[in-house]
Amino acid sequence: MAEVVRRELVYVLTAVVVIIMIVDYFFAVPAISAIAGELNTWATVISTMALTLGAVNIIRVHSRNVRKRTPGVWYHSAWLIFIFAFVLLLGLTNINNPSANPIYKWIFDYSYVSLGQTWYAITGFYIASAAYRAFRARNIDAALLLIAGILVMLKNAPIGEVIWAQLPVLGGWFNDIGQMPAMRTFLIVAAFGLLAFGFRTLLGRERGFYGEVGGG
Repeated sequence: MAEVVRRELVYVLTAVVVIIMIVDYFFAVPAISAIAGELNTWATVISTMALTLGAVNIIRVHSRNVRKRTPGVWYHSAWLIFIFAFVLLLGLTNINNPSANPIYKWIFDYSYVSLGQTWYAITGFYIASAAYRAFRARNIDAALLLIAGILVMLKNAPIGEVIWAQLPVLGGWFNDIGQMPAMRTFLIVAAFGLLAFGFRTLLGRERGFYGEVGGG
C-alpha cells in the first residue's frame, strides 16, 4: 500500500510541476513565476547532482576494470581515470574561469576540439558509406531517391556548378521545395505525438516514464 501511495505521489507532483511551468510560460502571474523560478533552480541543482553521480559511477566501473585487470580493457580504464582526475584538478584550480589556466586551455583547444573534429570526420565517412549502400536503384522509388540525392550533393559541392550551372538550382529546388514540406509534416506529427505524451503523463497514464512497463 505504501508503495502505491509513493508512486501516485510522484505522478501528482509531476503533474503539478508541469502545470506550473505551462502556466508560467503562457501567462504572466507573479506568484506562479516565482514558484517556476524556484523549480528551475531546483532542476539545476538536481542536474548537477545527477552529473556528479554519473562521474562517480564512471570512476566506480573503470576502477573495477583496473582492479580486476580486465583483458583488453583495464589500461583504457586506467588512462580514462588519470585524464578525468587531471582535468578535474586543473578545472578546480580556477573554478570560476577554468580556461584561464593555460594547461587546461591547451588540453581543451588542442586535444578535445581536435578529437571532436576527428570524430565528425569519421562520421562523415560513415554517412557516405551508408548513402552508398542505400542509394541503389532497385526500383523506381529508389531511383528517384538516388537522383534527388545526387542533385542535392552536387548543389553543395563546388564541382556541381562546374559540371553545369543549373545543377545548384535543381538541387536547391529538391532541398527547399521537395524536402521542406515533408520535414514540416514530420515535425507537426511529432508535435502532436509530444502533446499526446504530455497529456498522458499529466493524467498518470504514461507509466513507462516512471520505470513501469505497462501503461495505465
